[in-house]
Parts: sequence; structure tokens; C-alpha cells
Amino acid sequence: MQRTPDLDDAVQDLSEAVGHRLILIDETMRVVGYSIHESDTDRRRLSHVLAHSDAWELPRTAAHAYCVEPVPVLGGCLFLRLADRNHRITGYLVLVLGTERVPVDVLDTLVAAGPSLGDLLALRGLRAERELARSRSLTVDLITGGPERRAAAAEALVSERILSASGRYCPVVLGTDPRTASPCDGERAGLAVTVTLRFVDRASTASAAGAVLPDGLGVLLFPRPVVQDRLTRILEQPQVAGVRAGIGPLVGLPDVHRSFERARLAWRASCFAPQDHSTVTDWEQAGLDGTLARLPLETLGVDELPPPVHRLITAGLSLELLTTLDCYLDSGGDAQQTARVLGIHRSTLYYRLGKIRAAVGGDLGDGRLRRELHTGLRIAQLAGLGPWGGP
Repeated sequence: MQRTPDLDDAVQDLSEAVGHRLILIDETMRVVGYSIHESDTDRRRLSHVLAHSDAWELPRTAAHAYCVEPVPVLGGCLFLRLADRNHRITGYLVLVLGTERVPVDVLDTLVAAGPSLGDLLALRGLRAERELARSRSLTVDLITGGPERRAAAAEALVSERILSASGRYCPVVLGTDPRTASPCDGERAGLAVTVTLRFVDRASTASAAGAVLPDGLGVLLFPRPVVQDRLTRILEQPQVAGVRAGIGPLVGLPDVHRSFERARLAWRASCFAPQDHSTVTDWEQAGLDGTLARLPLETLGVDELPPPVHRLITAGLSLELLTTLDCYLDSGGDAQQTARVLGIHRSTLYYRLGKIRAAVGGDLGDGRLRRELHTGLRIAQLAGLGPWGGP
């Protein structure tokens, strides 16, 4: 939780003045401050607010500066609207009442303190926005800058305590399918960065940084390994549907730009072969597809495929035949294993292989030919060429 000392002191002083425990929440209903809670009952109430306030509906303070609303488990709660000098709502001051009524003198004191608290909360928001902008700028410099800018950004990220000094950092790339990219998709990548950072901030005291790069890709930076299952759950939220992620290797901060490139390739592999890779894929899992993702798969044409694969596709071979060949190559040329995997009789397999040999014009037992066919077919699949269809 980010703290503004003036704001924290003001809340504590007000709590002492009215003799009640107070909680401060921002406009998103997230707890940003609270007075000392000494008794067991007060601490239980505070724990409940910390865990559930951001799921509450906004209090009905449009007509009046305050309202008392029932809250599950807590009972009645007083919500005092806080606003800045431009009358923009900055948050709410909360007093848990339970079954009690708020004394008139207490209410008057709280209402009188509202404008000052609203301004202090607005100031806290401005400071948080400046810190966030600084974090984003340094993250972009670390990834895209030259050697001097990268070094300066690395030092500042740690010295300004945006990231902890762990020694090993993990970059994550976020984005939608590059073949169907649109301005809305770029905004979705940025939203995915925001949603993830918000989750980290709310669920832990861990540090993380993030930004949107000039090309529209989102990037996150963690001073620890990334838990893939957790990030996958975050990206399953409807507002970021379609966003996929690539994770780079753990490296020192000066080498994050190199790890970022591997994360980008893992993300591309995940996008081009979603049936073979999970929503969140790391560089190790991407395998050969990560290397092939360096190719301009979005614009690759049939004429640029290895000649044997070009002949197969221009000959109009069906997806069934090309899948048979791919399975045959996966099985190391073992006909019995191939037939078993495909669930067909060996005579059917030999018939299909005969048509493939005729189209390719070569011996499928030749090692060099098989290498070109195997890799070339994978490129064609990733690029969506021939019977695999376009994007």
C-alpha cells in the first residue's frame, strides 16, 4: 500500500478526535488508509473491509455528502463522500457502526474534515500517477533504449524501489494475435498490463513494473519467476480476452532487453500455434516454434517455403495427406507407429505416402529431404499457408 504521511496522520488525528476507528477507501473502493485498530472486534472489521471493500457497490452519496448503508457481516456503515477542490470524488471515509447509530457531534466533525481529507487523497492520487508514469518510462527505456539509457533505467528501477533488488528478473510480453492487430487490440494489451499490476498490488506487497511499448505490445517485469497458472487466470478475465503472453528467461537487469526478445518470440509462437501452446508460454516451452517465430510469418508466402514443401502445396495436396506426412516425420519414418497414431491400416498409409512421393519428387528416406519437409511443414502451419488457411 502506498502511503502519504500527511493523509495517514490526518486520518489518525480525526479518529482520535471522534473516538472511533476510521477507514479510508479510494474511488475504486480500495482501502488506502486506516487509523489504529486496537480491539479484536475492530481488527476483525478492518480485515473484512480490506478483503471485500473493492467488491462493494458505490455508496449512494449523490444527493447527500454521507449515507449509512448495510454491509454483509459488518452491519451498518457510514460512508462520507470525499472530493477535491474541483468536486471530483476521490474516495470515501468509512466508519463501521454495526447496530449503533452515529452521534450527531461525531457526524458533524467528520463532515467538517471531509474537504481537507478529499484534497489530501487527491494529492496522494497525483503522486501515485507520477510514480506510475515514472515506472512506465523506465520500463520502456530498459527494453527499447540504447546501452546508456538501459543502464540508467536499470539503476533507477532499483534505487527508486520500483523493483526489489533480487538480482534476477523476468520479462513478460502481452499482446493479441499479430495477424489481426488493431488499435483496440493494442488497448487490450495495455489493459492486461494494468489488470495484472493491479492484481499484484492488491494481492501482495511484491514489486512489479509494466508499460506499453511504442509498437503496442505490453510488457511486465517481475523480480522473480512468473507463476504461469496465476497469470493465465488473470488473462482469462473477459476484459482482456484474446491477450496471450510470452515469458522470457530469468536474467540480470542489464540483460532484460535480451530476455524480452525471447519472451516476444514465445508470445508469437503462442499466437501462431494456439492449439499447441497455452495462453501463457515461456521461452523453453516454445521450442522450435520460438525460433521460427523470428520469421515474418504474417507476410510469408508459399513461394518462400523450402522447395519440397512448395511443391506439395502447389500440387494441391489435401490437409489429410499433409497431416499424414507430418505424422510420418514425427514418428521418425516408422510406418507402423504412424498408422497406429493415425488410426489407419498400413496399406492406407502406403497409398498416401505414394501420392506424397509423387508430388514431392523425392525419396522420403533421404535425411536432408525429410528435414526440409518437417521444418517446412511447420512453417506453413504457423504461417497459415496451403490447406491450413490464412489468418
